[in-house]
Amino acid sequence: MRYLYRRWKLGLCFQNIGLKEIYIPIFQRMEITPTGGYSLKIKLNVGMSPTRLQKKLEHIAVAMKVSQVEIKRENRNKFRLYFRQDNSNIFPTMPTEVNTSLTPKVISNIPIGVDVDGYPVLLPLFSNTGGKNTLLGGDPGMGKTSLIKLILATLMESNTCVIWFDPKCGSDALQFQERVNVVCDALDPSGYLQTLEEISRIIHTRNELGAKGFDITVLPRVILFVDEWAMLGNMGTKQEQQLVKDELRKIVSIGRSSFISVVLATQRPTSIINLDVATRELCENRIALRVGDDHGSVAILGQKGAENKENPLTPGQALVWLNGRLVRTNLYSVPKNLQELTIKTRGLKLTLEDLRESENIFKREHGIN
Repeated sequence: MRYLYRRWKLGLCFQNIGLKEIYIPIFQRMEITPTGGYSLKIKLNVGMSPTRLQKKLEHIAVAMKVSQVEIKRENRNKFRLYFRQDNSNIFPTMPTEVNTSLTPKVISNIPIGVDVDGYPVLLPLFSNTGGKNTLLGGDPGMGKTSLIKLILATLMESNTCVIWFDPKCGSDALQFQERVNVVCDALDPSGYLQTLEEISRIIHTRNELGAKGFDITVLPRVILFVDEWAMLGNMGTKQEQQLVKDELRKIVSIGRSSFISVVLATQRPTSIINLDVATRELCENRIALRVGDDHGSVAILGQKGAENKENPLTPGQALVWLNGRLVRTNLYSVPKNLQELTIKTRGLKLTLEDLRESENIFKREHGIN
């Protein structure tokens, strides 16, 4: 009955606004979304164009009493109309799963929030072929650090080596140091450079093993959080700054095949300063929190959108670029028990020395000198 009523109401709407050349199939399945929205298939007859229909979407939204209507082509003259309710006030809860045995999980996709229809948005940090790099940025107070913690929450119970560069004296990262490797000197870049060089060595070793046909997927995965990316690149002498930038770019470039993923986070991004464009282009995943102008949006996403003044992103919302499409996302809140989870999972912490030892064990098992 709900379908028949909405089909009748939509047909009446088309008549009233002069869109008579549209047919709504009688026998179809109305898809209901978790946020209370729905979608219906339509067919454009001769005399009706998608452009003409697009111009009337606001009128249709008012008539159907929804917040937004979107049209997507399915094939030729067949389309689907998506009717969406306002979900800007929805604060989704991160799905939690209790792992009582503490058997390390293998993490690929990280749930970070829900889209406008209420479906989960998954951030692919790893795939079957390697790691994927992520760039996230936005104005201060928009949730950048909270998003890092959100990603970390899923990684806690995994077999992933987590490294966090926090040049703000470790103000955010040190509380998780029982599970996370923290590098946090605010003045001396040598610790960051040493860690980057060790990661580069790991990449070199794994790539050599992979080139010889060995299965390196059994080796622990590595994720590197670089908080305040711009600040990190301005520490020390110019020579030290260049060394850090070059080493980080190399890791972002070739680390993926070694199952090493990098998350670069920055605030107040612009198209000229703060972001190394060559490094940015190597990030498949991009997340933009609200920024002040279109330069900031372009610096992160490569296009405008995060600066939108008419429908602005609020704290806890982001535009997420995944697999070639932009998804407006309501982010999950950080789990309240994250500190407790840190203590619970401290036995899963992997250091760089542990990674080196795992390589040695792998070589001995495969008879590699």
